[in-house]
Amino acid sequence: MSQRPAHAKHTAPPARKSRPAPAPKAPKAADSGAPKTPAVPDTTILIVRLALATVLFVVSLIVKMPAAVKIIILVLAAVAAGYDLVLDAVNNITGGRYFATPVIISFVALVSFIIGFAVEGVALVILYQIGGLLIKYAGERTKKTAEDIIKRRSEDAVDAVRAQIANGDTAPKSIEKLMLDSSSLVLKGAMVFALVYAIVLPLTTSYSFIVSIHRAITILIISTPVSVVAAMPFTGMIGLAYSAQQGVMFNSVDAMETAERLNIAVFDKAGIFTDGSPRVLAIESDVLDNHNLISFGSHAAYYSEQPAARAIAALNEQEFRTDIISDFEEIPGSGIDVNIGGAHVSLGTAEFLAGRGVYVPQSEGDAGKPYYMSIADRYVGRFVVSDNINEDAADLASEIKAVGVRRCILLTEDSESAGQHFAEELDFDEAFCQCSPERKLKYIDDLSQAGKNKVAYIYANGFEGHSAASLDIRVAKKAKYADAVVLPESVENIPFSFQVAKRMKEVAIENAVFAFVVKAILIFLSIIGYCNVWFAIFIDIVAILATMLNAVRVTNESLLNTYRARTGK
Repeated sequence: MSQRPAHAKHTAPPARKSRPAPAPKAPKAADSGAPKTPAVPDTTILIVRLALATVLFVVSLIVKMPAAVKIIILVLAAVAAGYDLVLDAVNNITGGRYFATPVIISFVALVSFIIGFAVEGVALVILYQIGGLLIKYAGERTKKTAEDIIKRRSEDAVDAVRAQIANGDTAPKSIEKLMLDSSSLVLKGAMVFALVYAIVLPLTTSYSFIVSIHRAITILIISTPVSVVAAMPFTGMIGLAYSAQQGVMFNSVDAMETAERLNIAVFDKAGIFTDGSPRVLAIESDVLDNHNLISFGSHAAYYSEQPAARAIAALNEQEFRTDIISDFEEIPGSGIDVNIGGAHVSLGTAEFLAGRGVYVPQSEGDAGKPYYMSIADRYVGRFVVSDNINEDAADLASEIKAVGVRRCILLTEDSESAGQHFAEELDFDEAFCQCSPERKLKYIDDLSQAGKNKVAYIYANGFEGHSAASLDIRVAKKAKYADAVVLPESVENIPFSFQVAKRMKEVAIENAVFAFVVKAILIFLSIIGYCNVWFAIFIDIVAILATMLNAVRVTNESLLNTYRARTGK
């Protein structure tokens, strides 16, 4: 059998690029023979520094000594605990980041020393650095938790999720940006308020400037955005991991956020609701023998890209004679008109042949879908092609709508009547029938540009690239260009992955609201004099840990319970 050339309307696939030869490795330096000193981890060094700083800090508190000596010991404690913090603050200032957290912490610690609250300044630096260690430890534990969730998954598509988790760039970007922008405004507003408060309070009350400045710098500490965004990356990690566990791998947290905002889901029927590789179950003719029926049918289907036509064309075991095929015309989902050796041949649905005045005998009880053929406007036989429904995908449309997607649309190569019937049976809102691959992409493009639509295109076969949809989801073992990959055996879990995306956003918002409420309470306490610098940073660290625990407390069971409550599954 000869190879089928690409039809004129399709472009040939690009030539495969050869893999470049790997660059030669640089030669290793000669071993000098000197013993090698193992590198000390930065975390270990910081712990040692904090231990030293804490000892000095405690000594300054419990040992009676001259005030000058006490200040020297407190300065040494601050330097031991936070000299890198000061260097980081200098780098931020030279880079124009004047409101960065290290700058605020260093400034407040310095002012604390100046106004006579050196103990609080040192406590601030030590607690801030301890908080950083706790955040780092919690991050590593969260990464391990996320890895444990997907450890049984070995598919290539899961590797992209593992890489994101290892990299740690998993914060929900839109929520993180909103929180950072809000925190920046709050911080700038707090700085103005603190300045005005520090000046006005002594002028209108009996309080001294030292008291007002102390309260003002406490307000500044509270207004730093650390606790608002610290748990964001861990929320994304858990969301990606639970979705991947169910066989739905998003290539980024951005893609998962998009899944939460979708209002339209467009499904390609082939490969999702059917197996995508139909086969001919039977051939029947009272006019032609099987050899001639197959010869005419396979030549008629030769140039078609429709799955059923390809199955019919594959029946031919002889050499294709492309010289006898001419005037090929096709209506996707309906049928084909073509001349074969000068004879007009039609191959398609009963409605298609009836539209050409050909009488088609009625038949019932077929296990598959019949395609009828006529030669010279005379019915000669039919091919019965499998069209088995994937039972795992039967409830996709209803379940996706249950988790918040407003419309579900079906794209199919079927005829108008068959496609509409299928769509109604599976609870789709509408169907776009008789689609060629080009028409599908054009439809997605038009739909995506209409109004404020957020469209997901869920497909199994076809193009390699990205459609105009907000989110491309491909049902396959792997996909280079799609925003998410769904393993074929996990197609029923697509609605659950949308539920995970919604829960990820809910948790991120819960954390942000909680952190803002805690800060508001602390600011109020600072204004009335019931909160100092070290207490403010201590509570902020507690808030950070609380939001992290909230991010990882979401379990697969709780997600499934919420999903079942929404879908009734």
